[in-house]
Amino acid sequence: MPKKTMLDDNAEIYQIRKPKTEKEKLRELEPKERFHYLWEYYRFHALGVVVGIAIIIYIIYQIVTPNIETRFYAAWIDNPIDEATIEEAQTDFGEYLQLDPALEQIIFNTSFYFNSSPDFVATSKQAFTAYVAAREIDVIIAPESEFQIYAHNDYMDKLSDQLPTDLYSSLTDYFYISDTEDDPKKSVYGIYLSDTELFKNHAVNTDPYVLGIIANGQHKETSIEFLRYLFKLYP
Repeated sequence: MPKKTMLDDNAEIYQIRKPKTEKEKLRELEPKERFHYLWEYYRFHALGVVVGIAIIIYIIYQIVTPNIETRFYAAWIDNPIDEATIEEAQTDFGEYLQLDPALEQIIFNTSFYFNSSPDFVATSKQAFTAYVAAREIDVIIAPESEFQIYAHNDYMDKLSDQLPTDLYSSLTDYFYISDTEDDPKKSVYGIYLSDTELFKNHAVNTDPYVLGIIANGQHKETSIEFLRYLFKLYP
């Protein structure tokens, strides 16, 4: 005998409920709720896609971009020459070396200022020391007052050990002579640049500037060529 009930057999509670699809759920939501729903459920998928695209772009960039090799790095401390002239000299020296600009470069870094505000001086000196420790710098060009500190602290090569005989003999009038912490015997550690065309024609002050070859620099031959270039003393 059929069970008596107050509800019709077709009442909603007797119907089998099918789970709603994602599209149906989204259609029922307000725009703001829809965005929140998508963000909660699909943000990790989206992040994965973004990361994947970034990796692909990076790989392509590494493949198509040539690896430019630094062939020479000069650190200019308290640079007394205008930037346009420095850039011109940098380009000219690169052409003198016959470098391929697409694959090779030289750097004249004039951002080291030791005669400025205390905070900036401290930052410049820390940066300079870090570059030297990383073997980035080949030569230093600095006022004599700053150069003598680094020469005495064994930052420089003895030029008698580095320069060819012809160049060493030609530069005797420009020797900067000093002792060091580890060697009380005086030797040549730098070359005064006041008589070079670059400094005579373009330096804005009369302070004597000195060039030294950094002891742990990686491009000794290019450093020697830079001295030849500055003094026009070609073999």
